[in-house]
Amino acid sequence: MNLAALSIKRPVFITAVVVTMLLAGVMSFKKLGVDLFPNITFPVITVYTSYAGAGPKEIETLVSKVLEEQIASTPGLKAVRSFNREGLSIVSAEFTLETDVKYAEQQIRDKVSAARHNLPSDISEPLVRRLDPSEQPVSIISLQAHLSPTELFDLADRIVRPSFEQIPQVALVEIVGGRKREIEVVLDRAKLKQHELSVTVLAQRLKAAGMNIPAGKVTEGAHDSMFRTLGEFSSLDEIGATVVNFMGNEVPIRIRDLGLVKDGMKDEQNRTFYNGTPAVFILVHRQSGANTLEVVKGVMKKLDETKVKLAALPTKPELNLIRDGSKMIKENVDDVQESIILGIILTVVVVFFFLGSARSTLITSLALPNSLLGAFVLMQICGFTINVMTLLALSLAVGLLVDDAIVVRENIFRHIELGEKPIVAALKGTQEVTLAVLATTLAVIAVFGPIAFLQGIIGQFFKEFGLTICFAMLISLFDALTVAPMLSAYFAGAIHVSPKKGIYYYSIGGVLRAFNWVQDRLEDAYVQVLRGVNRVPWLVLLVAIALFAGSLVLAKHVPKTFLPAQDFGEFLVTLDLPPGTSLSAMSDKALEADAIIRSFKEVDHTSLTVGKDGEDDFAEFFVQLVPRKQRDVDTSQFKDKLRLVLRKDFAEAKPIVKDIDLIGGNLRPFMVNVLGQNFEEIEKYSRLLFEKLQANPALKDVDMSYSPGKPEVQITIDPKKAERLGVMVNTIGLELRSQVEGVTPAFYRQNGEEYDVRLRVQDNQRNLADNWAGIFVPNMNFFNVRLSDVASYKKILGPSNINRQNRTRYIQITADLTPGGAGMAQSMQDTSDFMTKDIKLPPDVKFMFVGQAESYAEMIDNMVIALCLAVVFIYLVLCSLYESFVTPFTIMLVLPLAMCGAFAALYITHKSLDLFSMIGCILLLGVAIKNSILLVDYANQKVIEGMPRNEAMILAGRTRLRPILMTTFALIAGMLPIAVGLNEASAQRTSMGIAIIGGLLSSTALTLLVIPAAYAYIDGFRSVSLRIMKRIFSVH
Repeated sequence: MNLAALSIKRPVFITAVVVTMLLAGVMSFKKLGVDLFPNITFPVITVYTSYAGAGPKEIETLVSKVLEEQIASTPGLKAVRSFNREGLSIVSAEFTLETDVKYAEQQIRDKVSAARHNLPSDISEPLVRRLDPSEQPVSIISLQAHLSPTELFDLADRIVRPSFEQIPQVALVEIVGGRKREIEVVLDRAKLKQHELSVTVLAQRLKAAGMNIPAGKVTEGAHDSMFRTLGEFSSLDEIGATVVNFMGNEVPIRIRDLGLVKDGMKDEQNRTFYNGTPAVFILVHRQSGANTLEVVKGVMKKLDETKVKLAALPTKPELNLIRDGSKMIKENVDDVQESIILGIILTVVVVFFFLGSARSTLITSLALPNSLLGAFVLMQICGFTINVMTLLALSLAVGLLVDDAIVVRENIFRHIELGEKPIVAALKGTQEVTLAVLATTLAVIAVFGPIAFLQGIIGQFFKEFGLTICFAMLISLFDALTVAPMLSAYFAGAIHVSPKKGIYYYSIGGVLRAFNWVQDRLEDAYVQVLRGVNRVPWLVLLVAIALFAGSLVLAKHVPKTFLPAQDFGEFLVTLDLPPGTSLSAMSDKALEADAIIRSFKEVDHTSLTVGKDGEDDFAEFFVQLVPRKQRDVDTSQFKDKLRLVLRKDFAEAKPIVKDIDLIGGNLRPFMVNVLGQNFEEIEKYSRLLFEKLQANPALKDVDMSYSPGKPEVQITIDPKKAERLGVMVNTIGLELRSQVEGVTPAFYRQNGEEYDVRLRVQDNQRNLADNWAGIFVPNMNFFNVRLSDVASYKKILGPSNINRQNRTRYIQITADLTPGGAGMAQSMQDTSDFMTKDIKLPPDVKFMFVGQAESYAEMIDNMVIALCLAVVFIYLVLCSLYESFVTPFTIMLVLPLAMCGAFAALYITHKSLDLFSMIGCILLLGVAIKNSILLVDYANQKVIEGMPRNEAMILAGRTRLRPILMTTFALIAGMLPIAVGLNEASAQRTSMGIAIIGGLLSSTALTLLVIPAAYAYIDGFRSVSLRIMKRIFSVH
């Protein structure tokens, strides 16, 4: 017994199954997490190591190279990169996707531990972290008050941070900005020389004096006694009174005799501002897997509570929300949900117009909630979340879900119109189209199934998308073969004839009658067209081939890129002054720019961070615009306006206006690395490429990672002179570092808090070049030796950063894509042509695309694979269903034609062929094949019954025209909200809707003509195929 017969025979059972599925769907929907993107595992482990005061070259040699050597032997390693800045080493290890990331992380930790003894002793402990988009802060909050930087940091650390750490599912609360308290011991060079002492010796003795040391445990009978010596400092006077040596045998030399002990602040690493006012930023991170919306909800509640608490303080501190990480998620999710709801409404309206019956429309439309809720059950079982990709899949599915029900219900409706009883019509009508419905559904699954199993990061990104569509389609198939015939048999009896009077008759009824009249005329006209097609089928096929060839030519002029520009009302601005610019000078310049940015009425607020990763000459702004309804321009247009102003007033700061990287990693759309062993060569060719790309209109805000001109003082030690005077090279380096950067040998505790005690020379004595004659270092007998007696110095201009990939240096060039420009593909091609043909790189210099450019190339490869697999699977499905190797070829002739309208629509609307529009093109394969199946399947049935092939196709055209048009316009109705773009969040996906609608219009029109034309040659094609097969397999 088939499903249709079972559902008609046992309606209560089917009803119970469906109700159970609906209830389970509602419960599953409530349990699904909500996020912006699917949970993607990036096989990237990063090691952060701080080495204060070290330049990029020292960082590269002393830290990064050591770590790279250890990490290079890790199993599964794909690439190792390092980024060397002043005082900071970032070593990134990328693994193959097959690698267990947790195991890889532990391997890297072990490798770092093994390398630790080869690293400088005074570096900060290396921090190992896994790249995880979920680690991006979900909320950024500013704290302002009329307080010193130290007091502001302390307020954030004591009151604000603990409050937000109490929020459930919060993993980390960071503080950026301000200055942490530390105790400064400021030494005088002259006094150190007078008493033959050095900073390194003082550090050792201060460390020995300021320690609590456990002495051990003694057991006496039933009791244990612990012994320990207390030496930790409890006041600044105690530090100053610490004896570090003796003058003669009796007179002690104390710290206060050599300098000043004072309450101070750590060195300033950055400055942070909110709307031009000094502030500290509080960054709230959620736990991995936590619901972002729930975490932010808790943050907002705690924000209000903390504001009340701070209002009671005399300084009246203020808390302001800088960035709400859930805003983008809510906007995207809400937008797609709106698109789904509006798409459902429009789809139902289309079905109602074609069927002209409320009951038939209701039966058909029930496929939507049944399929969507059923899909939620399977999504929860698979561990999916409600995100942009799964919702996008459901929004695409809206137009497809009713297709099976439309075909079944329309055929049942036709049998009822012929006078058959509802039960007989339901069973007979369903059985007639079961094979066609099964074929169309499996064809769509054959299209989207391979997408779920693509390789690389793109594959992970699309796994939930592809499977979600497959889930919904399987449920819709079950609904079409059970619910639709069951309801048609018992609840949609004879055709309802409304009375020829009343408001309904003259309003909606009149529209429906006019619509039915148009359908009838259209069917008659189509029959005449088919008769003409049968007379000259070769001409139709020739025109179709010409149209397809023309669409390929047109496709070359459609911009191609990875992701279209986003428009969320927020973006970043960066300024980069010449290397060597002080933090104070950079801050002054950045505040000038900040004032200009805030002067625009479109700007709601800004946050500014001056100084980043040891680079004092760098500043980054976060700009939040007012809601879209309150401004006349979109985000992209405002960015262009702002860019012109900043370039005019701050040209020397190289202003860049760019989008926020949603995944993390600060990646830009266009990125290319120039690699080589000889740094002078890669600098030369990088600069040539940089100048070339600056002149490319398809790119804007072109930037280069290498910036020469960082002031540097190099000290060269004469080994022979040092040996003669008993001075060790290592001792010189440690002493100079202790004098300039300082050393923290001890801690000072107060009220449960711990603060560093830092020793170094006075600020006006820290410049080694200016104080060269007065610098002394200790020899092996602890007597001071003048540094100028064993060393010399010179001032040079060094690099501000050094980047490496697979132990080879590289320079990176980045840019944004110009909206409406030539796009990513053309920019990559221009770059390749320039590097390989125009300047002809030497063998030891190479270039490679990274970031979104690399992802674009990966996407193209994956999409080609997906398309090929889809074609193969569609063919195999059709062969299995029709028991023929020839019939599927006829059905699949329409596949290339589906692209014609898509390319034309993208070209006319000036949209790009990007990630989303490519999804639309893949969807078109499944839709086009559905229409083709409906025609060929019905024609085959009539040929089996003895009807001539041409007449069978004409009858199939008349009979199947209505369901083909219904499914097509239902899907167009479902796609309209996406194509139009209801708000800023949806603008990124409009290309997909446009490609689908354009492709649907062309593929439907061409299917109705090309398939009948090709069908006329099927007998000849079959006979030729049989002759060929006989020759191949004949036994001689």
